[in-house]
Amino acid sequence: MQTPDKTFERDGLFDADPELAFDEITTLAATLCATPMAVISLLDEKRQWFKSRFGVTLDETPREIAFCALTIERRSLTIIDDAQSHHRFVDNPLVTGPPNIRFYAGAPLIMSDGTALGSLAVMDVVPRTLHPEQEQALEVLSRQVVAQIELRRNLRHLSDVLQELRRSDELLRLSHRELEKRVAQRTSELITLNARLACEIELHSSEAKGSQAIIDSLPGIFYLYDREGNFLRWNRNFELITGYTKDEIRKLRPLDFFATQRERELVEERIVRAFIHGSASVEADLLTKSGRHIPYLFTGVRIDFNGQQCISGMGVDITERRSAEESLRLRNRAIQASVNAIIITDLEGNIEYANPAFERMTGYSVRETLGKNCRFLQAGDRNQAGIAAIRHSIAMREESSALLRNYRKDGEMFWNDVHIAPVRGQDDEVTHFVGVLNDISAIKQYEYELERHANVDALTALANRKVLKDRIRHGIATAGRHDEWVTVGFLDLDNFKFINDSLGHNVGDELLKQVAKRLLACLREHDTVARYGGDEFAFVIIGEKDEKSIAVLMDRVLRTVELPFLVEGHKLFVSCSIGLSFYPKDGGDVDTLLKNADAAMYRAKEKGRNNFQFYTPAMNQRVTERLSLESRLRQALLKNEFILHYQPKVNLKSGRIVGVEALLRWQPSSGSMVPPSTFIPLAEETGLIVPIGEWVLYTACRHNKELQRSGLPPMRVAVNISARQFNPETLVHMVGDALLSTGLEPELLELELTESLVMQNPEEAIEVLAHLKGMGLRLAIDDFGTGYSSLSHLQRFPVDRLKIDQSFVRDIGADPNDAIIARAVISLGHSLGLSVIAEGVSNHEQLAFLKENGCDEMQGFLFSMPVPIDELISLLRSNRTLAMH
Repeated sequence: MQTPDKTFERDGLFDADPELAFDEITTLAATLCATPMAVISLLDEKRQWFKSRFGVTLDETPREIAFCALTIERRSLTIIDDAQSHHRFVDNPLVTGPPNIRFYAGAPLIMSDGTALGSLAVMDVVPRTLHPEQEQALEVLSRQVVAQIELRRNLRHLSDVLQELRRSDELLRLSHRELEKRVAQRTSELITLNARLACEIELHSSEAKGSQAIIDSLPGIFYLYDREGNFLRWNRNFELITGYTKDEIRKLRPLDFFATQRERELVEERIVRAFIHGSASVEADLLTKSGRHIPYLFTGVRIDFNGQQCISGMGVDITERRSAEESLRLRNRAIQASVNAIIITDLEGNIEYANPAFERMTGYSVRETLGKNCRFLQAGDRNQAGIAAIRHSIAMREESSALLRNYRKDGEMFWNDVHIAPVRGQDDEVTHFVGVLNDISAIKQYEYELERHANVDALTALANRKVLKDRIRHGIATAGRHDEWVTVGFLDLDNFKFINDSLGHNVGDELLKQVAKRLLACLREHDTVARYGGDEFAFVIIGEKDEKSIAVLMDRVLRTVELPFLVEGHKLFVSCSIGLSFYPKDGGDVDTLLKNADAAMYRAKEKGRNNFQFYTPAMNQRVTERLSLESRLRQALLKNEFILHYQPKVNLKSGRIVGVEALLRWQPSSGSMVPPSTFIPLAEETGLIVPIGEWVLYTACRHNKELQRSGLPPMRVAVNISARQFNPETLVHMVGDALLSTGLEPELLELELTESLVMQNPEEAIEVLAHLKGMGLRLAIDDFGTGYSSLSHLQRFPVDRLKIDQSFVRDIGADPNDAIIARAVISLGHSLGLSVIAEGVSNHEQLAFLKENGCDEMQGFLFSMPVPIDELISLLRSNRTLAMH
């Protein structure tokens, strides 16, 4: 594994000042993972140093106790659910003492060159784990930390490169000027020397040795050759550098000192030019006797020597200049190939250079960009905190970074994580700025999605519980200053679980989405509607101080929700129960207001559902009682506290008992009997009605079979099936098991299903009822007249009887409308070939009306209250009949 120590030393990562970019990542990691601690750890050979920390007071720890070391070893996301159960960390001082780490999750910081620097980690003081989304977020944020570190490394490197380039460029220009100066000087000297030599050779041939000494003193190489290429004169350097002797040089020609055909052709062309125009120069590699290739700048001038035209010239070694130029080209290619956009500006921010990545990122070509001020990338969006930070850094001539909203050529906004650094000249004065631009739009979009996931309900797009509480808290603060009210509401859909269980979660989810849209349409734009969980919604209304106005608004919500919903071909009817509390009269904090609104909502359910209730202090007592009742109800089945009472059904022609209805009663082992109206709605709501209903079915079948064994004639028993029990996958199987285990004949069992139950999903109900009918059972529709039955569906239901709801029977003598409805149900049932039974018959006036209109059967207090099984046996043995007159 590569060690990071040199990286730390080179890039100055250790013991640096805090940086906002790293602190923001650390805070975001702790927030997304819901942990009290988060750190960015860097590890060297001796210690673990915290580049950024959240909820941790330590600056560093010894390497041997660092959790980070394990993360670097594994080079992958490392999660320790409980450090006290981990062999490596059970005695770790960070576990046994402050900060008392129990949970650790760390993602390694692996650079592009494979170096593992450290980790981004979250910790907690209790054992726990992370959700997959949190693990993914931690790894994404660790890559962002790596990106920040590499950006800073690149920025420092680019700054160093640019300074080196400027120094190299300056040295190169100085070298060029010096070279040109020296060439010009030597050329002038050479011309003068050649003229002098010509004169002196002609006049003073005896001084030849003196002139040669002068030639040998020249820097570089000197040569003199005629039109045929014969070397006439050369200096000592020419022999030393080429490796040839005097005799060998006399036999060579100028072109023999060049290796490639291209160079020989180029040199030959320049020789011709020198003879024609008087002078020429060329850069080429000098080929030595040993085979070395040395870069040289050759110059030549035409002179007259001993009566013939010759070329006199010099060669200067340009190896160092070539090396500087190659280094310059290499660094320029590195900048050109960078994946980050890089620009160089003057001190005013005007762009002097931009690399290809800038074109790809912004859509602006280099030609469009050069000379423009960097501000053009901001379009009109100048009110950004990052701009002020950049301006300050430019003014102070210091390194800086900022997050900016920039705009591409097509107008699209992108997030630019820009880093700038000053470029200093040889006098250490800042002459330019280099900027590295990093498009982090994808990371910002990911952060937005994470934040949205944390604040918005994924199904309905409503605010979630966290946002709801924030809005209530803000509303309380605002209302306190302006003497206003804050209304907090809880809304629960009635019988939603039945729809969800019977039609599937897809239908249930779509129904919740449609309910959410209706609630948004009912409330004001600045009010907050949230999904609290499951089928519970909540809302906050700020500023309304009139309970009457709130009541009008709640009426509108109730009416809107009870309108039919069309979901995947199903026409669904739901209602809702609403509870409301008010700040300041019902509570001064978020939790109290929510608790009291919840209590009011349960009171609305107790009062028959599909209504709203304002909170009163007495409701808390009712909630406490309800919780106690629920706890007792869960134990009642185990303690065998349920019993069945039976109410006889009487034929209205013979007056004889023809059947009974099994009715559930709860007799606690200590205390009085609990009324069905108290515990059955609670059992429905909690789902306990399913195991209780199964017990009722088995017990009723067993009792009926026992009646037969005691010598009484066969008689049908009716059992109510709740909405929670009406599950196509389990109901038929459960009924079959009950008949099989008790031995009861199917025709002696009648199932009663409410009208609203079978109408929730008529097609499915028809299929299930057909299965039950095929088993030989009798079927009845209970509470008929209270639902939304259509005649077309009623004709297709394989049922045997209709049961008139007791609400219509109760007021037959007092309310003409109820009498009309009862008469219509009897007529409808008979027209469909069904028998009709009336429940709740308590006086002779009701009995007379039912007989007169042809009702087939009745049950009610007029004949008998529901009685236990032993009293039923006595009643049946007495052969008691209903007095018909």
